[in-house]
Amino acid sequence: MNKPYREEACARKKAGLILKNCRLVNVLSGEIEPTDIAICGAQIVGLGQGYEADRVIDVAGRYVYPGFIDAHIHLESTKLTVPEAARMMARCGTAAVVTDPHEIGNVAGLDGLAYQMDAAADNGYLDVFFVIPSCVPTLTDPSIESAPATLDAQKLRMAAQHEAVVGLGELMNVPGILFGDPEVLRKMADFRARGLVLDGHAPMLGGPALNAYIYMGVQSDHESTHLDEAREKLRRGMFVMIREGSSEKNLDALLPLVNGKNTARLMFASDDLDPSDLQARGHINHLVARAVGAGVDPITAIQMATLSPACYFNLQHRLGAVFPGADASLVIAPDLVHFEPDIVLHRGAIVFQDGRLVEHDTPRPHLHPTMNCKLPALEALQIRAGAPCDIRVIDLVSGQILTRESREHAAIQDDRIIADPARDIAKTCVFERHHGSGAFGIAFVRGFGIKRGAIGSSVGHDSHNLVVVGTNDADMLACARLICSMGGGQAAVLGSESAALPLPVAGLMSDAPAQSVIDAEQCLDQFCSQKLGITHPRPMAALSFMSLPVIPELRITDQGLFSIAPGGYPQKVPVIL
Repeated sequence: MNKPYREEACARKKAGLILKNCRLVNVLSGEIEPTDIAICGAQIVGLGQGYEADRVIDVAGRYVYPGFIDAHIHLESTKLTVPEAARMMARCGTAAVVTDPHEIGNVAGLDGLAYQMDAAADNGYLDVFFVIPSCVPTLTDPSIESAPATLDAQKLRMAAQHEAVVGLGELMNVPGILFGDPEVLRKMADFRARGLVLDGHAPMLGGPALNAYIYMGVQSDHESTHLDEAREKLRRGMFVMIREGSSEKNLDALLPLVNGKNTARLMFASDDLDPSDLQARGHINHLVARAVGAGVDPITAIQMATLSPACYFNLQHRLGAVFPGADASLVIAPDLVHFEPDIVLHRGAIVFQDGRLVEHDTPRPHLHPTMNCKLPALEALQIRAGAPCDIRVIDLVSGQILTRESREHAAIQDDRIIADPARDIAKTCVFERHHGSGAFGIAFVRGFGIKRGAIGSSVGHDSHNLVVVGTNDADMLACARLICSMGGGQAAVLGSESAALPLPVAGLMSDAPAQSVIDAEQCLDQFCSQKLGITHPRPMAALSFMSLPVIPELRITDQGLFSIAPGGYPQKVPVIL
């Protein structure tokens, strides 16, 4: 075994760096330990007295704790390239993220995975680990939605050989597991044989169906929205990820689950996080601070953000705690209330200090363009109705990605069913944007509060077809055309006026610096609220989940409108009743 710093660990040679007079948050012993920390290269070589080094940082009694770990995030959701996202997260004290690249995997297959892995390698700010997307496409039935890419068991075996892979990504094809889809079971068996974890995705699943899901080997879940749901999953053996993202806000509901005795089975996750939120509130440090503010013991909260995910993903030999041999990915902070770092170290190198990020070059791989959308004529978007009728409406749920189904009297003009802003009923379309097939679906949605114009996005989980919501067909089609002309992105249109955020990397991410993306995102949000009258606080985030046909209750894809029950296959339903 090659351990190059044995002499330094024995204090027979000088270390490279000593952090002196630390108040170490020891997540292993559950105490605050006064100590010095000796570092050589990327590793911690010793704790305690008796070490010498040419370089000493006197921490002066400040707290030192392991860098935080985001247990489940789709980095594509930040709309940033991996290095840009890493820069923003590192300043928050994040040491590592476990990302499921199924957004870019759905769009660009193995090429997309390779792009993200190349972008993540040696980014210099934090470690990026991957769970390989298990459901590309999300569902295998093309009559449900048009999928751009396929990652079968053989392709996943190839991707799993990468050294940064720690598991199989969220198994959202719950029916495929419960009814024994051979391809799904092959993927699960391959990863289990490698000793890798199987991440879950089981919103609202309970009772015998949940038992069967866990029995088949799924180990975690990040989709709980209610305390009883999370408690049942925890009791049945799951690791529960408490999620708080830009669209999915479950922290307050699930924090009562934490009792100090179940910490090892609980961790924090962002899932999907807009860059504006990342800048304004922070990252996992924000969730830890919220938990402490709600009464969770600070050491317990830090354990949930460090040791728990490290152990779950089999990274405990190098991350999640401070011990000899661990990576020197550390945070120095003045208190255990706000969790705002003074200094952040990544593998022994200072990456953030005195409010400034250390700059260095990062990888910039290339990915081919992915927009290939054939839009219909304006007349094709009309829904004819010769007599009064009722329609199904997709109802958004505040702070969640769940939807509900409601039924309303249709607003009819000139024998056409139209949007009705007075009742907050907008029209929505999903256009296939990968193969130029011209396929599209039409439905109605409530919850955006849109009064005029249209908004659209090429970010449309998980197949990422082009999703548009609006009050009239002309603006909706103009919005779709604008997004196509940018090579992907998000936009809002009102007549001749528009605002846009180009996302030319797979139609999911910008290749611009983070601040430019945040500025464009904020301008787009302002246009939506001031020009279109939208009242939803995160309209683009909500829009991106409209077409995800594995989350109950009602979804729209390029193939039409679908009803989804927990654990069941989507069932196509008519818009007009």
